[in-house]
Amino acid sequence: MKVLLKELLIPPFASRFVSSLATGIFGQGVPVFLLHRMSSAQPSGQAYSHGTSATHLRRCLQYLVDSDYTFISLEQLVTAIKEGTPLPERAVAFTMDDGFIDQAEIAAPIFLEYDCPLTFFVISGLLDQQLWPWDSKSSWIINNTKKSRLTLDFPDERLHIEIDDSNYRHNARELTRNYLKEVDATLIPALLEQLADDAGLVLPETPPDQCIAMDWNKARELEHKGIQFAPHSVTHRILSKLDRENAEKEILDSWHTLQRELENPLNLFCYPTGRILDFGPREVEILKNNGFIGAVSTIPGHIEPGKNALKRLYHLPRFELPSAMTDFIQYCSWIEHAKHADKN
Repeated sequence: MKVLLKELLIPPFASRFVSSLATGIFGQGVPVFLLHRMSSAQPSGQAYSHGTSATHLRRCLQYLVDSDYTFISLEQLVTAIKEGTPLPERAVAFTMDDGFIDQAEIAAPIFLEYDCPLTFFVISGLLDQQLWPWDSKSSWIINNTKKSRLTLDFPDERLHIEIDDSNYRHNARELTRNYLKEVDATLIPALLEQLADDAGLVLPETPPDQCIAMDWNKARELEHKGIQFAPHSVTHRILSKLDRENAEKEILDSWHTLQRELENPLNLFCYPTGRILDFGPREVEILKNNGFIGAVSTIPGHIEPGKNALKRLYHLPRFELPSAMTDFIQYCSWIEHAKHADKN
């Protein structure tokens, strides 16, 4: 009943007329959406099958076009914050993290088709074809094991991972990643080897089909078509779990690689995993000292230029693109902004 009411009420309350009235009360909140992997119609053994579908992405972008929203780039948004300049009404921005081939071949053409700016935060080591990230490895193990239950021994506890069906498998991927996020980054390779061994698998030295990255030639091709690229670290290790030297190396080496490989990379950073505990004053200081104009997190929320946005330039919030259309409409609208207006 609650879901049905939401589906009935959210679209009319998010209409242009109601929004124009509500904006006068709550101000203008700009949502920045984050996408990760894209699903493919190919068999799951040959492609990633757990991400956003092309159909859903098109539906979201078409809704914004039909509802008189304005696509802006993340760079436009940051510039407006820094300079105190106004933005178009009903502005929306999009970003994509990591740099996998499905993102380049499925998502990027759709954004170009809709003339919608996209900022791509890429893991430089992934595009260098030197690695595949730890969180992709843990998901690959969960997706490919034939077992229905795994265990993973952390220094202070044993994690039991149930994988009886597709729902359990989804939960297992999330649970395992969340546990791995909390440990010292230097322990993760050994923990992944342990998990793979318990799963009856051997982690490939090179990324399997589901985890293939785009290369720099593809990135340059997309850059020439108008997509912007920015750094997302070298290896996707959580910065707060590293010492200062390695945290700084993750930030600066990824930035220098983008400067070398691309014509005009954007000096905005994206924190790996991006939760409030994954970065702090140390990382902000490194970014400021090296000329970065801001950084994005995965903390959900709207951005309201002209209010407290300057204080948030180095931890800008983003919404994960929701799978439910009603949720997407709500996040785009004043409704979600009003819920958190006192925090902006």
